[in-house]
Amino acid sequence: MLYFDNAATTQPDASVLDSYVKVNQQFYFNPNSPHDKGVEAGRLLQQARTQIKTTLQLQDETVIFTSGATESNNMALKGAAYQKKHFGRTLITSVLEHPSVLEVMRALETEGFTLKYVNVTKEGRIDLEHLKSLMSSDVILLTCMQVNNIMGQVQPIAEIVDILKDYPKVHFHVDAVQAMGKFPLVTNGVDSIALSGHKFNGLKGQGVLILKNMHNIQPIIHGGGQEFALRSGTVNVPMDVACAKAIRLAEDHRQAMMRELAEVNRQIRAFVAQHPGVYINSPDDASPHILNIAFPGVRGEVLVNAFSKLGVMISTTSACSSKHAKVNEVLQAMGISTSRILGSIRLSFDYNTKQTDVKAFQQAFDTVYEEVKELLEQ
Repeated sequence: MLYFDNAATTQPDASVLDSYVKVNQQFYFNPNSPHDKGVEAGRLLQQARTQIKTTLQLQDETVIFTSGATESNNMALKGAAYQKKHFGRTLITSVLEHPSVLEVMRALETEGFTLKYVNVTKEGRIDLEHLKSLMSSDVILLTCMQVNNIMGQVQPIAEIVDILKDYPKVHFHVDAVQAMGKFPLVTNGVDSIALSGHKFNGLKGQGVLILKNMHNIQPIIHGGGQEFALRSGTVNVPMDVACAKAIRLAEDHRQAMMRELAEVNRQIRAFVAQHPGVYINSPDDASPHILNIAFPGVRGEVLVNAFSKLGVMISTTSACSSKHAKVNEVLQAMGISTSRILGSIRLSFDYNTKQTDVKAFQQAFDTVYEEVKELLEQ
């Protein structure tokens, strides 16, 4: 099997799995229990939190453990909107965002908030000039992903931070799911950051919400007051310890992996360019771990099935939306034709992807190309 669907989920690292199992066996105690073993589990939880802060070079930020980025995004966006609703009602996002952000923002709109969408450039990035025009004293929340999960564009987070210096009451949330382990996280000037363990060789059900100031959001999950009263419920110490390990390993691998993937990406781009009727959707300067390719005239689902039969696992758009029969909003916002959008596939790589995999992919690509080339729009 050639696995090129790492933006959907990655293979758990063996040592992360091992940490999860060992802590489950030896430290299964409730960290809120007052007895010695509970205190011991609580100490282990705090060590995991500290390790994440050290690995990511955080300062005064608070690390909240969650079940994944969907929960982290919901906590940050709803929590900030509710906390700041007395100062304004305007929220800003873009169609670039993951459904776990977009659907939250749209839900908030039904609650009486005003939702505005910032334009997207033809390269698939936030239009900073349009963002400036949307800013006002009524804006209380802005969200932007660091790396796009469909095309791989790196968004101008630092430039957005500069714009927000004139609007100090705006809560700036960053979905950094596809950035973790690929790029340094931008933390300066950012109020909250969402991470998901299974995107960087951790486990499903692992998530982190990094908060600059935990008093800037209201809790949306109430109960026993765990996780600084922001995420009540018995804390999953084994999962959180394993998540801290996955983050450390992702940072350890990051630079070497990205050098390797840059060459993988370059070779595949050059190979695809030799095939008339097939196009690269991802910009040249997109993250090398994601490559979006279009076969206009052929449905993406047909291509996924054809590659699967040859043992190559790829995706159409994001795994969260690939089963929904609608045109992808990210590609549409970039002005890409409908036929190219419907014929798009996404390759995504991680540290298990090697340059030796390129040859196997090229062979599979040629086979699929021969099957569909008569259908391609020239």
